Parts: sequence; structure tokens; C-alpha cells
Amino acid sequence: MGKQSGLMARFQRELEIRGAEERHFGRTFQMDMVTLALGRMGFRAKKFDELDRMLTQVTTEYCRDILEDAKGDREIVYSKDVLDREIRQYVGEKRFIPYDERHKWR
Repeated sequence: MGKQSGLMARFQRELEIRGAEERHFGRTFQMDMVTLALGRMGFRAKKFDELDRMLTQVTTEYCRDILEDAKGDREIVYSKDVLDREIRQYVGEKRFIPYDERHKWR
């Protein structure tokens, strides 16, 4: 394939920026909704501080483990199983949705 024209390259870059903006909006809006729900359940500043610390810890832990798993398994089967087991213990069997279903696009 030949070199893209300047117009096509700018168009592609604009699409990438818009995609990033949409993902950012989706994530921040969802966190706003989580914050509101937890607030309505009685969470206040001290609990949100605790949530922030735990969210950082869990995210660091799982990202590290998933990246390590992905080195030998692009499908991250083990990591999905570990994540599913922990989620299942919190939400119960009735509300649990397996990883591949939760992350399915359409």
C-alpha cells in the first residue's frame, strides 16, 4: 500500500482522537455513575478514600498479572479465570457473567 495523502493522514488522526475522546467520556461517565450509586448507598469521603486506595491496588495487581500471563497466552485464559473467580465470590452465581460475555462487543 502506498503512502497516505496528507488529507487521509489527518482524517485518520482525527478518527483516532475522537475514539480516544469517546472512550474517555465512557469511562469517566461510568465512574460518575458508580460514585453516585455508592453515595446513595451511604459512602462518604472516608469510604471513597478507601475505595480509591483499593481500586489502585486491585488495578495494579491485575494489570501486572494479566501482562505477565499474556506473554505466554494471548487469550489470557488463566487471568480471565482468576478474575471471574474473584468477581463470582462477590456478586454470587445468579448475578455473575463470565469474562468473555462481559467484554463482548455487540
